[in-house]
Amino acid sequence: MAQFTYRAKKGLHETLEGFIEADSQDAALSRLVEQGLFPVHIEVRPVPDAGRLAPRTPRKRPSRGFTKRIGSKDLLLFTQNLTTLIRAHVDLLAAIRILYEQAEAARFKATLLDIYNATKEGSTFSESLSRFPEVFSPLFINLVKSGEASGHLDIALQHLSETLGRDEALKTRIRSALAYPVLLVVVGLGSIAVLMIFVVPKLEPLFVDLGGALPLMTRLILNLSHVTRQVWLWVALVGGGAVGVFVWQRGTGPLGRWIARLVRQLPVFRRLIRNQELLHFAHSLNLLLRSGVPVLRALQIVTPSMGDERLRAQMEGVCERVALGETLSQSLHAHTELPVFLTRMIAVGEESGKLDEVLDEVVRSSLQQIEADLVVIGSLIEPVLILGLGTVLGTIVLSILLPVFQITQAVR
Repeated sequence: MAQFTYRAKKGLHETLEGFIEADSQDAALSRLVEQGLFPVHIEVRPVPDAGRLAPRTPRKRPSRGFTKRIGSKDLLLFTQNLTTLIRAHVDLLAAIRILYEQAEAARFKATLLDIYNATKEGSTFSESLSRFPEVFSPLFINLVKSGEASGHLDIALQHLSETLGRDEALKTRIRSALAYPVLLVVVGLGSIAVLMIFVVPKLEPLFVDLGGALPLMTRLILNLSHVTRQVWLWVALVGGGAVGVFVWQRGTGPLGRWIARLVRQLPVFRRLIRNQELLHFAHSLNLLLRSGVPVLRALQIVTPSMGDERLRAQMEGVCERVALGETLSQSLHAHTELPVFLTRMIAVGEESGKLDEVLDEVVRSSLQQIEADLVVIGSLIEPVLILGLGTVLGTIVLSILLPVFQITQAVR
């Protein structure tokens, strides 16, 4: 079987380029037409059809330690493209190979290379994915495993694409809601730093020349300026290093966990985070149950991925109680701090045999609550930040002007 590169029209304005496998050029043309495409150009492209797939530069394998981490967008794009290829009846190995050829990130390319070779050597796709727990979550792996067992891998991948797409959209929505407050903080702190490090020291000799006792507020600002000039470089280095470590670890290291615990203590974020946890729990559990995973096993898969340490510990207790024979609703009601409405809805779902529909409703409700929380956070944080930063800046400016006012009044 050969691999062909093609350029094809989709509709009047969209042009697609890619790879397709077929026994002959005519067969490749037929497959493109079956996909609703109008082939413009197609030619054979030699590929390593036998043996292990090798990277394009065999002597230098991409380093996993010093290359860019695999992001959620990379995983989303991989899942969406793999779903499309599988639904187009492209063989799994051929699909992985095509995605390997198209991958741009060196780290992800190396991961796809290992997945391809492991699958070619006899491992199932889910087993190959499980070799990379830092990339593919237990939910991802188990849904793929269920799809393999049922013969509907494309459906499992479609569910994963929708889940990852929803999560990415939610992250984007949260970033957008917090972008302006973060910008306010950066600009405000930068303005304060410029005043304390450069402006106030320039004015200090003028205050001395004016003579007389300086106002208390002015003396405090001058002393604070002296301290700031002595430590600002160290503060910048430590702060920059902390931010760098946090970004590099993607918030999963000790610093990230400490910041997460701190943020969860803030009332303005507590409800938002709890609704996110509820959304993740309900949606993940629903996907696993729909895929035929037993309730206990589904709970064991979902629990480790919960971000709230306290809630995760409670869910571990729920797993133990369900293993002993309790119903899910009874265990959640007795051993967790999840909302009462959730446990009652799950109880109704268990009694009616429509737990999946109930969990769908919980997901919709949680999404609505998150949207409402983001609106509240945006409308609350911005005025508070403006007021706080304005007060600090106003205090500094006032402390600079007070000696001038004092001398002016004395002259009069």
